[in-house]
Amino acid sequence: MNFMTKRRSSPGLALRGTLLLMVCCALQEPSAAKECGDGFYKIPRGVCCRLCPAGTYKVKDCIADGRKALCDLCSKGTYMDRDNQEEKCSWCSSCGSGEEVAVNCSVAQDTVCRCMERLKRDGDSGICLPEETHSDTTVVVLVTIFGFVLTALLVYTFYLNVKLKGSTFKKMLKRSDTPPTNYEHDENLPLVHIMRNEHKVPYGVQRSNDSSDTMQLIQENKENIKAWIGTDPSAFLEHLNGLNLIPRRVHQAAVNKGGEESVELVMDHFISQGESGCEKLWDALYSVRKQYVQLWKWIQKHGEALRAIRDKESDLKLWISRDPNHLLLQLMSRGRISNELFTEAKGIRDGAEGAQLLLKYFIERGNDDCLKLLFALQAVQDRYPGVKEWLGGLGFLRRLSNKSHVVLNSYSDFVLRDKIRFNTRELLMALRDDLTPLLSQLQIRNILTDNSVREVKGMQARQGSEKATQHMVELVMARGRPRVKQFWEALWDLRESYPDLKDIFDKF
Repeated sequence: MNFMTKRRSSPGLALRGTLLLMVCCALQEPSAAKECGDGFYKIPRGVCCRLCPAGTYKVKDCIADGRKALCDLCSKGTYMDRDNQEEKCSWCSSCGSGEEVAVNCSVAQDTVCRCMERLKRDGDSGICLPEETHSDTTVVVLVTIFGFVLTALLVYTFYLNVKLKGSTFKKMLKRSDTPPTNYEHDENLPLVHIMRNEHKVPYGVQRSNDSSDTMQLIQENKENIKAWIGTDPSAFLEHLNGLNLIPRRVHQAAVNKGGEESVELVMDHFISQGESGCEKLWDALYSVRKQYVQLWKWIQKHGEALRAIRDKESDLKLWISRDPNHLLLQLMSRGRISNELFTEAKGIRDGAEGAQLLLKYFIERGNDDCLKLLFALQAVQDRYPGVKEWLGGLGFLRRLSNKSHVVLNSYSDFVLRDKIRFNTRELLMALRDDLTPLLSQLQIRNILTDNSVREVKGMQARQGSEKATQHMVELVMARGRPRVKQFWEALWDLRESYPDLKDIFDKF
């Protein structure tokens, strides 16, 4: 019996021995898995999982060290062009204004775009612009002759007028040198007003009153702003603290209070500083507007850019109507209008009608788009003297002239993405000392997911700041062109935290 028992138990022993051998072999995975080197990532339990291949995304982490994560194929309309641990694939990019699809998006590659027919890519900006069209020679000659004759008649008429009414004309010139003492036409002035003599400012010098309007707007809507942000003020407070816009004691007190009380405390801090404080508060609200839907909608309807253009619409129409093509081409080159709108406006012979079409388009789209129109006008302001003088009196635009909008809105998303590629090494050098402020901003602005931020921080702890920064840039690039622009905006806002960024932005 003992003999038979031993004989029957020997297969069980063999099976257990085999299993033990397999376990030992599994424990002898490559050192890369234990160290979580290339091709692996580490999960909170301390286990190193193999990355999902391109064209797939992570569904679930692996169950054992060195094993592959559970991956699934990207769905239609999404892609993943690298090994990854992302929980979802990136949306396929859409071609920009004036572009068409050259290579369709696949699960492992983003969309490739090219310029449409009769458009060519500008060598400097990378934008697809219409090719120069040549008018019929006969029409050009006739228009030139007509213009010459009309000019000659106007000059002759003016000469007779001066000769017959010389004394009256001299008196008129004399009066024009004296500042007016009444303001019966003030309703026709822009969002700037003429300073009176008692303030000792020369006639014609303009000062913006948009800051007063902004202060009043904030005070009148204080309760609404408290309610909109008070549901979760963390993003708002983090923005203020990250840019050192409020003292530490105010930030800490606001964090301790929480909810609407924290927002009220911060708002009272800025309002107590008068117009300058309200300007800073407004800029901060504008920066975090997309984190609070109701705040964003409110700014879209009551923002400074929209108010400025709406109040000056009639004068802008007159100034732009002289030659809308300068503005039209600028908007097209920036991708601010569609091909259809460009073609429609280009085909309108009446300058006033063309200008009205453009103004109406941007006013209907709200404050954000009106701000883009102002930046386009700023780029061609030398073509429109009236516009240049008016823009110089807009206080909020002067504030923004030191911000990222002026720089970044000069380039398309494609060009900004290339600028990351060409300046990656400089970015590594500028950011590698401390990624915390930037990662915080990327998380608040939803440029990177919470998991991606944790992944970068973990890589920094294991492999150093340089590799972590490189990986962070790759994650941003993988999320598409709109995120790339937001990434540059975050860098701009944090340039005080990273002094070496100045050299990079100087290259713009």
